[in-house]
Formats: sequence, C-alpha cells, structure tokens
Amino acid sequence: MFGNLALAIAAYLYLSLVHPLRARLGWKLAALALILLSAGRLAILRRFFGGLGGVETAWSVLVVTSLFQGAAVFLFLLCIPKDLLRVLSLAARFAGRGEGARRLRILLTSRAFVLALAGLSSALSGYSLWQAARIPDVRQQTVYLNDWPAGLDGLRIAVISDLHISRFFDGEWTAGVVGRVNALGPDLILIPGDLVDGEVGIRRPETRPLAALASRYGTFMCVGNHEYISIVWDWLPAFRSLGIRNLYNQHETIRVRLAEGAEGADLVLAGVTDPSADRWNLPGPDLQRALRGVPRTGAPVILLDHRPGHAPRNARDGRVRLQLSGHTHGGLIPVLAGFIGRANGGFLKGWYEVGSLMMYVHPGTGLWSGLPMRLFNPSEITLLTVRASRPAG
Repeated sequence: MFGNLALAIAAYLYLSLVHPLRARLGWKLAALALILLSAGRLAILRRFFGGLGGVETAWSVLVVTSLFQGAAVFLFLLCIPKDLLRVLSLAARFAGRGEGARRLRILLTSRAFVLALAGLSSALSGYSLWQAARIPDVRQQTVYLNDWPAGLDGLRIAVISDLHISRFFDGEWTAGVVGRVNALGPDLILIPGDLVDGEVGIRRPETRPLAALASRYGTFMCVGNHEYISIVWDWLPAFRSLGIRNLYNQHETIRVRLAEGAEGADLVLAGVTDPSADRWNLPGPDLQRALRGVPRTGAPVILLDHRPGHAPRNARDGRVRLQLSGHTHGGLIPVLAGFIGRANGGFLKGWYEVGSLMMYVHPGTGLWSGLPMRLFNPSEITLLTVRASRPAG
C-alpha cells in the first residue's frame, strides 16, 4: 500500500521527532499512525478511490488529506536542519562545550519544540495548498525575437499549461480560468499539455467550460504525460469537440493579420507528443514528422512540447523560434525544485535561450492533485506578447 519513499519519510519523522519524546507508547503509536497516513496519502487514495494519486477522490477528502500530506512534507524538510544541529551539538560536546550542547539537544527533543515544528509545517501546508488551488492571476510576458516578421509583431498569446482538470480543479475552477483568459482578448490560446486527469466519461462535466475559450485564431494544444494516463485516444476527439486543436506530431499554418487591412504573415504552430507514449505503443515525440513540409526559411515556428528537457534537441532542427513547455509546475516548493529542475535538463520555469530558440517553461495554471503544493511559486495565466527585436539604440 505504501511506496518506499513514503515509508522512508515516515520512518525518518518517527525516529527524528516521536521516538526521542518522553511520552507513553500509546501516544507514540498514534503519532506513527498519523505520520504513515499523511506520508502515504497517494497510495491510500489510489487504493480506495482509483486514478493516479486518487484523482477520483471527493473534493473535500482531497483537501483534508492534502493538508496532512503537505504537513508531512514540510515537517520532513524542517527536520533535516534540526537533526544537523543535533549532530553539531554532539560534536560540540567533544570540543569542550558540553553544557551548551546538552541544552540544545534537550530543546530539540522537547515536546514544545516538536509541537512548534508541527504547527509551522501545518501552516506552510495550508498556505501552499491555497496557493495551488486558487484561480491564477495573469502574468504578462514580452519576448523579442530576431528576424520576427513585422506582420507578427505584437502577437498576443494566452498560455495556460498543466491545468490537470479533475475533481480537485473542477468545473467551477476551469470556468474561472476560461473567464480570465477570454478577458485578455488574445490572438491565440496555446496549451502545452497535461490538460486533464481522468477518463473522458468522468471528466466531461469539469472540462465543458473549455468550449468557451475564445481568441482570434483559436486554441491549440499538445498532449502531456497525463493525457496518456487518462487514455489519450479517447481524449483526442473529445478535445476537438471542445474546439481545441491538438497538434499530435503535427503542424498548422495560419495567416495572421493583427491590424485591419494589414497584409499579415504566416505563422506555423507545431506540437509533439510525449515520451510516455512508448508505454502504450503510440508515437513518441517526433519533431521531423511534426514539421514535415515546413521550409527551412519562411514562416516562423512556435512549438508546443510538454517537456522542457527536449529544447536542446529541438533547437538543432533550426526552424523552431519559440518553444512553450510545462511539466515542471515550477518546482512546487523550495528544495523539491532543485530535484525537479535536474530531472528536466536543468529547466525549471521562466525563460531560457537554447541555441536558436527561446523557450518559456510555464509554471502551470493548475497542477496534479497528487501533490498540490506551491510555495514562492505561484501558478499563472500567461499573456505573452511576441515582438521583433530591434537594433541596439
């Protein structure tokens, strides 16, 4: 029922916090049970409610269990410096500072200190859950690209990524996101993957508000790894029925006219699939196939690729000017962000220049309800304005 990581975290918390306390065995066992339930939330919800990480769990249960899970994660992170201090206190004892070291160890293992750590962890969990669950604010970004056509100067793109529409990010939340996107009046709406969590027959009510997304030239997306988990071959026609064009190792060329009477310019929108397709014997990401027929010189290419780690490979093609990615959720919280960045080629969130292309790694509009935490890493709806670079001065 419990994953190895959850068991390791639970064991560490028990040995670090509970075992040193002067308390009855019954209280210690109760604390251990609470730690196991909190650290093992994902496995427990999946076992009893189904879906990856229990995405079909009732909203109220998701929220309550997320608070306990988050508290366990923050408690684990706070215990690391605490135990380093304990180690230093042992070293200080051998360095002739035994009384001060003894007092420090007594403080670090006292009931009051443990309760203070638990209270701080719970507060951080509540705040990070609120940050994760709220409807994001709009963040405006401008990127300047060399040799960008004058007819596309000022192109306004609304980018929403990693919505993970589910029981946690439900229809009301989705409608709120759609309302904020439409209020921007964008030329394009682009979604670099992980739009849904759950099967079509279950998620239809929560995704229905997406049909109201409105822009001058339409809504385009690429699939992420969670589309495959959610049975991607069922979702492809469902996305079309919602007015979302899925670029499945494909491209579309659109004629953009930003001003009335302007000549306009062509723009190529391309998208690739996700490497998780291999598990289902489906086509993996294939940029050459997606850009088949696109000339080496001509209309600029904007690429949707869920995984930012593919940017160096995509840059070698030479035709992609701008890549939009997601997947990382901005790293979720400090400490975890470092591991998530390394797992994605060093790309975490924000702007990166990779060879001949610029890439924006979106921090996510929603996130996976299996670990709904955000600290110093707000979700966002991005309004991206693309402009032609101008000579210095």
